[in-house]
Amino acid sequence: MKFSVNQIFSAFNRNATQVLTAAVMGLTLVPMQPVMAQSAGFTRPGGLGMVVDTQRMIKVDGSPARIAVGNPAVVDVQILPLEEGVGDILLVARKPGVTDVQVWVDDDPTPKRWQVSVVSGEQSALESAKRLEAPVRATGGQAVVTGRSSNMVEHQRSTAAARATGDSDKIIDTSVINHSGMVQVEVKIVELSRTVMKEVGIDWNSGTSRAGITLPNGKIMEGGSGTWGAVSSFAPAISNGFSLMFDSRNFGAKLKLLENNGMARTLAEPTLVSLSGQSASFRAGGEIPVPESGGLGTQTVSYKPFGIALTVTPTVLSPSRIALKVAPESSELDYANAIPVVSGDQTTLMPALSVRKADTTVEMGEGESYIISGLVSRQTMANVSKMPFLSDLPIIGSFFRSVSYSQDERELVIVVTPRLVKPIAKGTELPLPGQGKENLNEAGTAWGYYLVGPASGEQMPGFSR
Repeated sequence: MKFSVNQIFSAFNRNATQVLTAAVMGLTLVPMQPVMAQSAGFTRPGGLGMVVDTQRMIKVDGSPARIAVGNPAVVDVQILPLEEGVGDILLVARKPGVTDVQVWVDDDPTPKRWQVSVVSGEQSALESAKRLEAPVRATGGQAVVTGRSSNMVEHQRSTAAARATGDSDKIIDTSVINHSGMVQVEVKIVELSRTVMKEVGIDWNSGTSRAGITLPNGKIMEGGSGTWGAVSSFAPAISNGFSLMFDSRNFGAKLKLLENNGMARTLAEPTLVSLSGQSASFRAGGEIPVPESGGLGTQTVSYKPFGIALTVTPTVLSPSRIALKVAPESSELDYANAIPVVSGDQTTLMPALSVRKADTTVEMGEGESYIISGLVSRQTMANVSKMPFLSDLPIIGSFFRSVSYSQDERELVIVVTPRLVKPIAKGTELPLPGQGKENLNEAGTAWGYYLVGPASGEQMPGFSR
């Protein structure tokens, strides 16, 4: 067999390349063997996450003999006394960073290793805030709230998490609340006569038969005899009704019972509609002119409002919970404390204002009612009984007249009921009274009643569905 020179050199080159490659691989594998053996000897239970200035306990089987920390500035390690064969190691997070902690137990040459990650409180809050409905992210040293929240409660959680990440003045809120809606607030302002209630209370104690009434909480309260017993049972519920919350389905009938017997009168009954987070106000009354000195002998007039005023600010927390800020005010003219005002040759009595107001914030369910009471006004009146002519005589006139004093106590009660409402759909026809069907009689005479019979509810004029 004959080989050319080129074939001999090609075979020699291939063999030499294989030999050199094997030699190089052998040289590179020899130094790696101790490192891999050493790495295989570590026990890695897992990573640990900590927040700055927090502590964490690690339990190991046996007595820790030696500890090594990669960066002592990140984590401080302390060995606690051995208890029942179990050793405790205390980790104290110092500053943000990542480090390794190795522990040799007893005579075991293989250490146990943990990788500890330490973050700041702001970073921890930011990581937690990323899992909310409206996540929080940090951009340029500012906390930005994005996304959509299903209700106000979730939105408050996101903003609270954003404040925890740093300066509260560096928060940008671009989130949207899916459920805001409109709130219709039904308000009933009632004035109760506590004096009449006390007089009625004396009468119903003398009876033997007892009546009762169902209170807002569903319990049946026993009262005195007759109808007054029912009124007396409901009176303490209103007198002590501050912060009282209940279902208002039966309150109207009980209030009518008080009104019909002269114990209460409704001052105003407005219905306000407002967006969530916005205020709505109501005022019924008038303005009283008050003269004021304008300087240089001039006089100006300013007006002071009086009457019934109300400001409500509803906030929808969820589809079933509403936070409501209520600020009612009731003022009336008080001529007993009037001040004489002299203008030229005329003297005018300017009445004072008797004011009762409150400001409170409550949280209640949709359709529930809240009562604000305890706004009591007392007025002392003098009643003079005298005999004509003789009572006007000097000295002996006092024997023919008598003066009796009475005190009238009136309590202002505000009943507030919020409801979630939606606008009527576009294009919906709203029937008004008088626009219903009037099919009783085409001719419109009284003969229709005798010929056709009485009309049904759908045929009565003036009613619509």
